[in-house]
Amino acid sequence: MVVLGEGDLTIQEIAREVGEGRRDFSKIKGIVFNQGNRFVETPPAPLLRDLDLLPEPALELVKREKYRFDVFGKDNFVTCLETSRGCPYGCDFCSVTPTWGNKWRNKSNKRIMREIEKAKELGYNWVFFVDDIFVVWPNRSHREKLFREIIDRRIGIKFIAQMRADVTARNPDLVKMAAEAGLRVAFLGVESGSQETLRKMHKGIAVPDSIKAVKVLHQNGVIVLVGLIVGAPYEGFRELMATVRLSRELADAGADGVQFSVYTPLPGTRVFVNLLREGRILTLNWDYYDLLTPVLRTRVNPLIVQLLSLYANHSFYVRKYIKGKLGRGVRSQGDKARLLRQAEKYMWRRLPHFAQVTLVDFPLSLIKTLLLYVRRERLSQEVVSELISQSQRIVYEEGVWAS
Repeated sequence: MVVLGEGDLTIQEIAREVGEGRRDFSKIKGIVFNQGNRFVETPPAPLLRDLDLLPEPALELVKREKYRFDVFGKDNFVTCLETSRGCPYGCDFCSVTPTWGNKWRNKSNKRIMREIEKAKELGYNWVFFVDDIFVVWPNRSHREKLFREIIDRRIGIKFIAQMRADVTARNPDLVKMAAEAGLRVAFLGVESGSQETLRKMHKGIAVPDSIKAVKVLHQNGVIVLVGLIVGAPYEGFRELMATVRLSRELADAGADGVQFSVYTPLPGTRVFVNLLREGRILTLNWDYYDLLTPVLRTRVNPLIVQLLSLYANHSFYVRKYIKGKLGRGVRSQGDKARLLRQAEKYMWRRLPHFAQVTLVDFPLSLIKTLLLYVRRERLSQEVVSELISQSQRIVYEEGVWAS
């Protein structure tokens, strides 16, 4: 059995059906199940409007010791909390909107505070807010009240959040308050150094927004991680190099880490459907859809894309390390400087692992990509038509809310 879309309420219905000794799943919305020799798909289930109706996470059932946050020292423990779902934006590569909808929904601050305080009582000193975007334009006042409450109640917990560049750049006072409340690590989805590529991605940000966002976060003592993507189907080599150059500019502005991902057309996204129609998908083996392996024919040879992602990632850190040791890098102060020193020690301890990934695993990955490119799967029209049909379907009931 498979649950489609938002499964919180659906899984409860399945549990009740099984617990009461019944096996009639046909009336449960939002599932696919095996009945005899055929698969049965029920109508989509509605999304939950009020996230406060969800059960509180049972953090007390989890062994805290298994969630040690060693990168910042052995006395750090991290747990994950969710405060919102959905995304009002429409990036072509992202699977968030097809899954959660484009309506941004959030828990109340009262509910969020209860979860944070529970985490603190159980000995966690870090919280990773798993929201795809922690602050969006419509919820700025909601977040401001949350940050103020955390500060006033002296919760004393550090947190990690995924942020949007334009919102961050244009709301420095809100970022300052977030840092006072405990924001210590922020991830920015910058994606590209080419404005044309950002436009085709439907990202809705400008390159200068990303540079300013990094500066605002750094000035407020927040560790900044940036995500960049290479190998989009509409990118040429010039656009790829613009992204590499931007990564260095971001490092000079205060970015502390980078993640170069290979553009991957995830099932359910618009770009997956378009590339299927164009016959540019190299494989439907989902094991390759790891954001590291090129799985589509692009304007730039996939091997070059993969090599460039490794070069850009490694050169970012080497360049930043050398500039820092020569006293020419961006200086960090206070808690951020202390956390970065701990992270540097952790990275040195992990150096043998990183060496194996670079010297052994990566060459093998290149061979795998070459074989994919040479032995490209021949997809039947029937399979392509079915995949397009399934990817265009909405997995939740539109215009209706669960309660």
